[in-house]
Amino acid sequence: MKETDTPNNQENEPSPEVNEARSPFFSVQTPVGEFSVNMKEFADAKAAAYAMMPKQKRSNLFDSKMFTFLEAPKTQRDSRYWRGHLGALMKAHLDVYLEPEFEVVEEFLIEEGVFRPCLYDTIPLQGNKRQRIMVIGTRFYQSKITPKHRFTLISSVDGDGDHRITLHLPAGRNMNTERYDFTNFINQLEEDFYKAGPLNGAFFDLKYNFIERDPNIDNLLAWDSKVKETLWSDIITFQKAMPKLKELGLTNSRGVILAGPPGTGKTMIAKWLAAHSDITCILISAEMITGRQDIKKCYELARKVSPTLLIIEDIDTAGALDRRAADHPLLGEFLQSMDGVVPNHGVITLATTNHSNKIDPAIADRPGRFDRIVEVGLPDKEQRYHIIRQHLKPMDVAPTVNREALERLAKNSDGLTGAWLREVVQTALIAMIKDERTLITKDDLTASLKDVLKRRGMAYRVTPYGASGQESANAYVQ
Repeated sequence: MKETDTPNNQENEPSPEVNEARSPFFSVQTPVGEFSVNMKEFADAKAAAYAMMPKQKRSNLFDSKMFTFLEAPKTQRDSRYWRGHLGALMKAHLDVYLEPEFEVVEEFLIEEGVFRPCLYDTIPLQGNKRQRIMVIGTRFYQSKITPKHRFTLISSVDGDGDHRITLHLPAGRNMNTERYDFTNFINQLEEDFYKAGPLNGAFFDLKYNFIERDPNIDNLLAWDSKVKETLWSDIITFQKAMPKLKELGLTNSRGVILAGPPGTGKTMIAKWLAAHSDITCILISAEMITGRQDIKKCYELARKVSPTLLIIEDIDTAGALDRRAADHPLLGEFLQSMDGVVPNHGVITLATTNHSNKIDPAIADRPGRFDRIVEVGLPDKEQRYHIIRQHLKPMDVAPTVNREALERLAKNSDGLTGAWLREVVQTALIAMIKDERTLITKDDLTASLKDVLKRRGMAYRVTPYGASGQESANAYVQ
């Protein structure tokens, strides 16, 4: 490009010192003498020659190839984009959706008038599966049944990472079949994606990252039997009853709140329910809800892939859902989404909170929104024993760490949550490593518990939760 065509020319112009130090000449010694080229003149000549090429001719390379394949002088175009990973999943489903009737005749990518291979990527799916998708490129599709049924599909990605699909169809040609409606193809693709695509029946978060269901999660929970029985009835059994409820014209949506102090395993319980659910599960953390319409979109997605278990972590922090604290717009959005004009058929909402008293009664005290609040309390002695034993299971321990020692540890750790009990075991492990030993001893665990109780005592001063008595005999281990 000429200097006069360059924006901000004066700012980009190199200083005289640089011009003197860097010569545009490139010299090579050859058998017939020295050969020198002025690289600046070469670059200018190349740019000028490229600029002289008519733009229409450059685009005609693709157009002529497409029109020849489609056997049509004109085309009708349809296009849509999807943000981030959702777009990649849509492209993955596109291959599955078209496979029964259409096959790829040719695929290519044109860059600066040159044919190149398409750009591909491999994306993760549920169950540690992966699928290869075309990210950027063009495909010519032809019907396996009716060869004259042809179309062109262009796959692209914009600067924001949004995935786009563009369809070119022969203008005026009826290509509709029993399965495909090409007058409404992209809408039909989306509908099939949510009905039978990779999200249906999967466990994923709001950014469409898949979460693996843990088959061993039962062993990681120290259960309160009443809590387990209540949740199984309200969520797992309710899932099986949803088709019958719908058949009878009854409400087949439900809401449950898990409430309790931090560290009592509410998120773990939610993942346990997801592991035992045969339906779609969506995990939403509070930081994913950042503005208006986010909650509405959550429920729109849940309805599209229903039946769905919608898990909302820390619902009380997702926009101050308390009229006494603030007249927050997200409160109205929750009310509307959970029990508004559009019914949430087949959607179960499971919300966790550290502070059930901060949730507005309009949400928590009305069937049809949240039907039950389940309190998840601090673990009792038997539960604490189970938690400690589970955390120690993969570690090397001394013979002194026997059942009697663990039961004593469980007794002296009254008031600790599962998270603090995990910290007891980890602190003991760190002490073992520090002393360059290979086994965790009873003394390591006892000293670790004393240290954790002191640290927890400091946390207790700034949080409403704690042991029944920071001043009690349990404050320090004798």
